[in-house]
Amino acid sequence: MRIVLLILFAALAGYSAFLIGQVEPGNYVKIYAGSYLIELNLLSFILLIVVSVFTLYFMIRLFRIIWKAPKSFSSWRLRSNKKRATQALGAGYLSLIKGDWRSAEKSLTTKSDSSSIPYVNYLAAAQAAQEQGRMTQRDDYLNAAFKAAPKERLAIGLIKARLHQSAGQYEQAEATLLDIQNIGHKNVQYTAMLLQIYQHTGQWAKANDLLGAARKQSALPDDVLDSIADQAYSSILADADDVGAEWNLLPRNQRKRVDNILLYADALIGRGDDVAAEKLIRATLKNQWSEELVRLYGTLDTDKPAKLLRIVEGWLMARPESAELNLAAGQFSLQQSDLDKAKEYLQRAIELGQLPKAYSLLGQAYEASNDSGKALRLYRSGMSNLARVNGSRLTGKGEVAESELLPIAKT
Repeated sequence: MRIVLLILFAALAGYSAFLIGQVEPGNYVKIYAGSYLIELNLLSFILLIVVSVFTLYFMIRLFRIIWKAPKSFSSWRLRSNKKRATQALGAGYLSLIKGDWRSAEKSLTTKSDSSSIPYVNYLAAAQAAQEQGRMTQRDDYLNAAFKAAPKERLAIGLIKARLHQSAGQYEQAEATLLDIQNIGHKNVQYTAMLLQIYQHTGQWAKANDLLGAARKQSALPDDVLDSIADQAYSSILADADDVGAEWNLLPRNQRKRVDNILLYADALIGRGDDVAAEKLIRATLKNQWSEELVRLYGTLDTDKPAKLLRIVEGWLMARPESAELNLAAGQFSLQQSDLDKAKEYLQRAIELGQLPKAYSLLGQAYEASNDSGKALRLYRSGMSNLARVNGSRLTGKGEVAESELLPIAKT
């Protein structure tokens, strides 16, 4: 409208300028309006036209302003509310960062209806509510977020699962992730979170199945994925009904891990195949030393204890300070009834490691030598040290301090 009026005015002004030189003082314009006659000087008439056009233009503008006033007011109010909502969102996040959960929740929900992204308000408010222990309100905010933005199902589901996970609600977290599996399985955070949940809940078979996708997506650092893989294979092997069959299914690198070798060797001993267990342990110890494997080696039931004793004594030449090796040597010496040598090795094991089993075996050696008094004292010392070790582990102290142990039995 404005452009049309400007064009008409420009045309009229141009035409007037063209005729202005031809206008004579006596020229006038007559206007008949019913029984009335109006006579105007030509210049006055032109001026009247110009004034009329401008008056009409401003009247139209005024009418449009009045007509649009309610809508303009609504738009202004909406912009004002959005501005306040943005400010409230910022203030809420700042309070969230500072740990002021109550203020954060209040700021995030006060103008959430006016926010251009209300689901963000609700998700942040859900975290604030959880930090206050208000789980029911947290769930309400999560539901409100989904209603506000159903197309953001993946993002909302990931945050919901993360909140469940941080609250220790692993079953709910897993259920939430599985609910969005069809849209989340290619998402890095989805894979990482689900893998960590399987790890925390001990679902190692599922964790193992997910490791391939996790490595492909680089969902977690390689060392973390390797650690999860190690835990998964060891747990699967430990829980297997047929450890031998499961052992054959392990990847080559897993069959070189001491933890898995220990489990398999123990299973071999459990089913009476001590010969195979001995070969496996001896071959492993050539390349990687393990006190736990040495401990298991000493429990082998063999008809050739002298041979195994020579092997252990060969290892002792390189590691004379190993308590487990001395214990193993003492056990094999005891098996071939060499009581003096057994006492020597077992006494050394006690000196080096205060091993409860060494006390017990040394007591057997003295009992076999008809020294029941010393045998009884050693049995009691062994039981006492075993109780201290178990008590220390239960209370999370780790290894028992040397000062806490009973004195070494005197031979």
